[in-house]
Amino acid sequence: MTATLESEAPTTEHRSGRSDVSSGLVVAVVGAVLLVFALHIETTGKDLGIGPRTLPVALSVMLIVSGLLLVGLGLRRVRVMGIERELMHYGDAEDVGELVLPDEPPVPPRRLVVVVAMFIGYALIFIPLGYMVSTALYLAAMVTVIDRARWKRNLAFAVLFAVIVYYAFTRLLAVQLPAGILG
Repeated sequence: MTATLESEAPTTEHRSGRSDVSSGLVVAVVGAVLLVFALHIETTGKDLGIGPRTLPVALSVMLIVSGLLLVGLGLRRVRVMGIERELMHYGDAEDVGELVLPDEPPVPPRRLVVVVAMFIGYALIFIPLGYMVSTALYLAAMVTVIDRARWKRNLAFAVLFAVIVYYAFTRLLAVQLPAGILG
């Protein structure tokens, strides 16, 4: 009878949560490494509060927190999937995991590799091309990877975002960003 229950059980495929745990740990470790480097950014004595290291430190802390949240969600998913398997074994529930944590489609590995490669490329062209050009190129490419059909809107968004952020930092916050080929 047990064999019949197992064979009649729904065969939905769920993410195990282990990928979330490992990805979260990688993000948290990268954030910690970036935080160490950000804390070594030199500041002048007149920097009171907001200085050249403020944004890198804030972003590093956000990476660490995001990574740890992803680890927590992954551990929760692993726990729920374990409970679901146990209940399925006894025939007490149909699909607990679907009720507690909706199934999400996994990110295709090819897309993940493309996104990581684009980020590395952005880091490499940031100083030589400058903030505005490199950021506009990076954002246009990144948003186009997400939504290819609207490439004109993506390009307009990327250029507008880069220009607004550049002037906000250089004029309002007096933080110099690399001008690159435009400077």
